[in-house]
Amino acid sequence: MKFDTIIIGGGLSGMTCAIAQAQKGKRVAVVTAGESNLHFHSGSFDLLGYQQGQPVSDPVAAIAALPESHPYHRLGDVEQLAAQACQLLADAGVRTQGDAHHNHFRLSPIGKLVPTWLTMEDMFSVDSAEELKGKKIGLVNIVGFLDFAVPYLADALRDMGAEVTVRSFTTPLLENARRSPSEMRATNIAKYLDDDNHVKEVADRLNSITPRYCELLLLPAILGIANNRAVKLLKESVKTPLRFVATIPPSVPGTRIQSLLRRRFQQLGGTLLPNDTVKGGGFENNRLKYVCTEHLADTRLEANDFVLATGSFLGGGLSSDYYSVRESVFGLDVELNGAASRVDWTTDKLFDKQPYESFGVKADNQFRVSKDGTTIDNLYAIGSVLSGNDPQHLADATGVDLLTALAVL
Repeated sequence: MKFDTIIIGGGLSGMTCAIAQAQKGKRVAVVTAGESNLHFHSGSFDLLGYQQGQPVSDPVAAIAALPESHPYHRLGDVEQLAAQACQLLADAGVRTQGDAHHNHFRLSPIGKLVPTWLTMEDMFSVDSAEELKGKKIGLVNIVGFLDFAVPYLADALRDMGAEVTVRSFTTPLLENARRSPSEMRATNIAKYLDDDNHVKEVADRLNSITPRYCELLLLPAILGIANNRAVKLLKESVKTPLRFVATIPPSVPGTRIQSLLRRRFQQLGGTLLPNDTVKGGGFENNRLKYVCTEHLADTRLEANDFVLATGSFLGGGLSSDYYSVRESVFGLDVELNGAASRVDWTTDKLFDKQPYESFGVKADNQFRVSKDGTTIDNLYAIGSVLSGNDPQHLADATGVDLLTALAVL
């Protein structure tokens, strides 16, 4: 089978790149193993959240101070790419609010305000903690749902000056789901509540338990696994304004993002090869000619260009043992950013910056990768498989995913 572009990996970076290429009229295929880091998604997209441990106010301006090895320095006009990313998400049905020049704050699952660039429109966010002073908030959870840390959230909101009332509710449907502990996960609950009658039942319960003085209800993000229809219906049916807060994974907002991006890609004529992995390929004259997958072992997938979007260690794009770090599919060249010795990969304190977090595939200014010191002219790397970014300490992972995906080819 022959395509213009084959993308290896179906997470945020892979699907963004696939949609961008399909919009240009190219024949695009995506090979994806299935789940991705989107299943851990917060409902927000970070461009650049921190520098030297301090929150960043203007991400675009702050990028200039990043190390030269950071992928952002190879992008060109970051502000323009950020605008393109917003539009691509919106066209796919992922509606967000935010500004690349002004970070706002999302509420983490344990109650920390985290600086971020874009937040899905139904998720809770504030421009600053000052907005919470004196705010009368109802914090509501489902009885038996343990992936929403109500005590932490309530204490954190009160510390920021909010007046918090804690409530819980259930319905016959949700009470029945509690009989199986595995069903009380966010994505499973979202499937139960993907019915208008069940959503209205939840709305009736919320209306009955909400104090009249509440200005805002905060609920766990457990509605809208494929689209925002159930979310919209609940908001219309509840008398008090409400917003959602990310839960412990699996993430309903992330699953929705993945579903919407895949749908958009297929609407544009793209070919999705799900539940499959690329096992290798054939190189000739410094070009990748074809790849083979686990399930299509006897079929060569050929393309003019290939894009590697397999993620870092968590996504399986990188692997390691006690002696080396490897790119998992093709054995591409990897940059360790000066940490040549094994003892230099980590530091003693768990929460300190860990050198291995910035390891990744070596790429030139066009994001072309190399193998055994030779540049592969038609194989590109995007997202967290690239070296140079530090998602834990910079809060830049989704920004790198989106913007590098739009910059290649």
